Amino acid sequence: MALTLLPIHDAPGLPALREALATWDLAPEDGPGDGLVVIVADRPDVRWIPPYGSGILWWVKTAEPEETSLVLSRRNGWVLLQDRPIGRVREALQDLRDRDFGNDGWLRQMIHLATLEELLRPLLARAAARAGARGGAVWIRQDDAFFQRCGEGFPEAPLALQEAAALVEAGEAWYLVPSEKLGLLRLVSPARPADAFKGWVQEVDDLLVKAWRLEQSLILSHKDDLTVAYNRRCLEAELPQAIREASLRGESVALLFLDVDNLKELNSRFGHPTGSRVISTVALEAKGIIRNLDRLYRYGGDEFCIIIPGSTAPVAAKIGERLLGALARSPIQVGKHAVQVSISIGVASFPADADGAEHLLEKADRALLRAKTSGKGCVVLAEETRNL
Repeated sequence: MALTLLPIHDAPGLPALREALATWDLAPEDGPGDGLVVIVADRPDVRWIPPYGSGILWWVKTAEPEETSLVLSRRNGWVLLQDRPIGRVREALQDLRDRDFGNDGWLRQMIHLATLEELLRPLLARAAARAGARGGAVWIRQDDAFFQRCGEGFPEAPLALQEAAALVEAGEAWYLVPSEKLGLLRLVSPARPADAFKGWVQEVDDLLVKAWRLEQSLILSHKDDLTVAYNRRCLEAELPQAIREASLRGESVALLFLDVDNLKELNSRFGHPTGSRVISTVALEAKGIIRNLDRLYRYGGDEFCIIIPGSTAPVAAKIGERLLGALARSPIQVGKHAVQVSISIGVASFPADADGAEHLLEKADRALLRAKTSGKGCVVLAEETRNL
């Protein structure tokens, strides 16, 4: 492997780097070459990119995501911090030689992903590939449990903190960002040891932490004040995103539009606190029925929306029927009265019923109106309203 060493700034570890390169039979050539370039600098900077070299390994003291993204956009390569084990240099050079990152580069791809959800999917895919696993899944910590966010091959049920710790102790799972215990990675039948992927996963620790903290702050601003649901502002941000992701994967995404029946009469008879209890009960029952990857939103007043990724309208309608049944079995006790909770539901899906977020909301709302005028307490599909 042809190699050029280009020290821009002095580094305490430079002598050890030279010695390691020689040990690996990668002694740098004299002068510019057509092979790989190792740049030693305080931080990545496009000013140091030479006119020669097929790829660059930046061996730096520190690096901001924006700097990393910029230099990797100019030349395929890798950015590696000097405080990492020296053996990582050899692994990075090997992957650069094999073009393991493609034209864009692994970290360059990751740096442009804005959300935690977007970061986790390529991370899982890469970890599974390097470990020779048949698949896997990632859980993210929220409050006192880990919730599965992507992948397959394992039950979707939340993992308690103690259960997650036991899996890590047994070598059956690995923490993402161990210092924060931000998430949990599990692989299906890995053929190679964890060392094959753990180091590369750690390269994106900073990105994961920033995305996670951003998500946590958004969760606080997007939570409904009364119920366990997210608020309308969150729905307006996430529904277009859900449709974009479904379109890219060639999948369907369904939307349930819910409305509490006869809430005005309940408020008049039993008071507004009872009406608030009814709204909270609907949210709790819905939350208990939907999957971890589904999202529940309070659209306003007594209306809720549920996004069901990867689902058609008929399949989502079955979830609505289950919710109707659960509410019918759970009346609210107000003094001596058992108050029955009833809702009406409209269901629509992309791309079968709508071509965008606003259109999907409109079609689900129209189906909900049909449910309300058809006797309430029922589920109506958007396809049933096409001729209206």
